[in-house]
Amino acid sequence: MKRTYLKLNKQRFHCKVCGQTFVAKTSLVDEGCFISKDTKCQIAIKASEAMTLKAIAQDTAVSSASVQRVINKEAKAFNHHVDGLPKHLSFDEFKFAKGRMAFEYINVETGEILDIIASRFNVTIKDHFITHYSWQERKQVETVTIDMNAGYVSVINELFPNAKIIIDRFHLTQLVNRSMNKTRIQIMNQFHTSKNEDQKKYRRLKRYWRLLLKRETDLSSTTYRYYKMFGQRLESSVVQECLSYSETLRINHALYQQILRAFGDRDFNTLEQLVTARSAVGISSTLRTSLKTLRKHLPYIANSFIYSYNNGRIEGINNKIKVLNRVAYGYRNFNNYRSRIMIHFKFKAVEPSQQKTNIQAA
Repeated sequence: MKRTYLKLNKQRFHCKVCGQTFVAKTSLVDEGCFISKDTKCQIAIKASEAMTLKAIAQDTAVSSASVQRVINKEAKAFNHHVDGLPKHLSFDEFKFAKGRMAFEYINVETGEILDIIASRFNVTIKDHFITHYSWQERKQVETVTIDMNAGYVSVINELFPNAKIIIDRFHLTQLVNRSMNKTRIQIMNQFHTSKNEDQKKYRRLKRYWRLLLKRETDLSSTTYRYYKMFGQRLESSVVQECLSYSETLRINHALYQQILRAFGDRDFNTLEQLVTARSAVGISSTLRTSLKTLRKHLPYIANSFIYSYNNGRIEGINNKIKVLNRVAYGYRNFNNYRSRIMIHFKFKAVEPSQQKTNIQAA
């Protein structure tokens, strides 16, 4: 591939009437600029890929500063505040610098990023929504999907009076999954002794931890496989033998499976009974803490059983944002980082044939 350079000589004209001078205009470049419009289009298109600024600058034969200026200019055209708020929102945060978290919110139905704020503090979030959206626009929001961040609850109730809060179901499952795994580790460490029989139990509980966290309905009860330290066994048989090592492990595992079954069946009444039952004996401290957290969020968990919205889209967006940050080796300027994110996701959702047209129109 050969680089093609266009040498452009600008002709000056002098007006004999008013005495002013002016330069001839062309559609190839903007007034007072030496970078062609096609080059700027290529910069914006390449910025939608996971490329460093230096790589984009080398491909387009301009400086890295020029690349960032084009990205910032194009990102300003994506002003979503004028369109108001959608009926269904999703909140989350991501890390953009050491010890600093940024807040983002999206349209949960389309996955479109609405805006990104440099701080996740409640005061900053309130100021942002009050400044950019009217009270009538905020009253039209019907649902807001969040993770189990308790700080968002008070903000949502204040900003969106008619919105119902939905707790993402993945975070609910993750909560009890981690507490069950911590319980397994605590019991497993009790067998870390000098006795051969205890050592065998310790190694089995350590090696096959995934089977203990698996749903009972997903365990195979018909296919025999070879399991190290067990021999030829059924998957369900391996789990049952591991549970026989400790009564506490068996009790906690049974409760864990009941909670997962309630999540899967969207059976809120059963979940409420399991969470509010305080007379259970043998429940580990970590699982008790998780049950306390679930009790605190029960009204919002009920909404997650009614509505189908979740944080899947925004979590996927966060993964891509982290890739952009890693490729760029970090950003010191948050505004530059935000512009790059907006360019990336805006042009990813547009057909390649329409990208250049949209840039020129902007």
